[in-house]
Amino acid sequence: MNTTNQRELLILRHGKSSWDTINSDFDRPLTDKGQDHVERVAIYLQQNKLIPDFILSSPAQRAIHTASIVCQSLGINSDTIHTDSQIYNAQYDDLLSVIARCPQQSHRVLLVGHNPSLEKLVDVLTSNSSEHLSPSTLVHLQTDNDWQQLQNSYARLISITHGKSLAK
Repeated sequence: MNTTNQRELLILRHGKSSWDTINSDFDRPLTDKGQDHVERVAIYLQQNKLIPDFILSSPAQRAIHTASIVCQSLGINSDTIHTDSQIYNAQYDDLLSVIARCPQQSHRVLLVGHNPSLEKLVDVLTSNSSEHLSPSTLVHLQTDNDWQQLQNSYARLISITHGKSLAK
């Protein structure tokens, strides 16, 4: 873990989900392919020593399942996932409000959520509007500011990693 004031925000769009058996968007489960791609992202996080010290997730089933897979793969107790209903159907400024409430001692936060708000958040923080965040896409950002000041600054884009392109 770094010892500077530098903070890292890991933004993960939930894995591919299914419309087959569920009527409610909120309750849609991950597909087998979605689970596989999230597992690949978790392996990538492990290999690159990008272990979050705080995890935020939408309460939607597909987001919670995504966060749980990451926790299981990284050896983190899934009880430490903090759900926030504001993440579901969020605007990007809602996400900034959620991030602003992260503990200041947390230097690497994982946010699991949905599009289009995640794409807009990345666009606002990095001025990079060209990237589509398909399911199981991980965005790695860095900032020198506190979580409460994130909306007033731009973060540095470190990487964008698509789960479907990672080897297992």
